[in-house]
Amino acid sequence: MVSMLKNNLEKEIFQIKGDRLVHVLQLANVSKEDPKNYLCISVSATNDVCLTWLAVTERKMVLKYESRGTWLLKDLTLIDGVDQSQDNAFFSLHFSTEIYTLEAYSTASKYAFLRCLREMSTQYLQQELQWINFDNDFVGKTSIFVPDDAVLYVTLCIKAFSCACLCSCL
Repeated sequence: MVSMLKNNLEKEIFQIKGDRLVHVLQLANVSKEDPKNYLCISVSATNDVCLTWLAVTERKMVLKYESRGTWLLKDLTLIDGVDQSQDNAFFSLHFSTEIYTLEAYSTASKYAFLRCLREMSTQYLQQELQWINFDNDFVGKTSIFVPDDAVLYVTLCIKAFSCACLCSCL
């Protein structure tokens, strides 16, 4: 589903401008009446990395896209994971004059989004992205042969298994 959405967004929004869509993060909806919201990472023809917040509504089998904002990655000063001690999907994007607190569709997608942003920052800006309140086990670089989400799921399973073993020993 996400790859189909990514392909549609790339064709309908990004390729028209000459941009390349790299990653799509689905944001949690407040209510069912709200449009679906996505935070997209794209690279422009001039190699600027952009974050674009899109609202997508569907009416009578027609998708309507509305941009709620676009920011350059170089203007992102900090990403705050809100609370690393809890499994949550909340995070804040700090730009020079604005702070946006958002909720990803899942915790795993939040971490996948951060890993993608870190990679884009390293590749295109040649600098480390500033972030706080994220579990380092899930943010760290992973093997090139294993998808990041798979590593995240395995790490979560190992932690859950360790907790279960610890509880059974008590």
